[in-house]
Amino acid sequence: MHLCAGEFVTTEEARRRLHAYDELASTRNFSPALLVVREHLPSGKACLRVNIDATEIGNVARFINHSCDGGNLMVVLVRNSGCFLPRLCFFAAVDISEGEELIFSYGDAPRRPNGLPCFCGKEECMGVLPSEEA
Repeated sequence: MHLCAGEFVTTEEARRRLHAYDELASTRNFSPALLVVREHLPSGKACLRVNIDATEIGNVARFINHSCDGGNLMVVLVRNSGCFLPRLCFFAAVDISEGEELIFSYGDAPRRPNGLPCFCGKEECMGVLPSEEA
């Protein structure tokens, strides 16, 4: 399904694209924008997975960089009544100065040794962007 701020894809499709994007990124200057968000239900018994690919169809949010220290933004899934698909929203986690780069953590998934390099430059930098195995 295509939306103005990304494409919702199945987990199977997200994993297929992850492999393709990794291959493209290793051979040329390519920056994918595939985000996997897990939404835990209040019962604690289930977790919904939302896969949003903004690589080709997205808004300015796809250019927000990763920071291993958590960054200055937090990501929240917001649901509206009557709408099946959630919206991914960014909120300030701290006071942000004018001209300061907007950054957030891409997650806590294990770092793959052959994953995309991280250039956040933070003291806590892991050297590789978080990305789950397929």
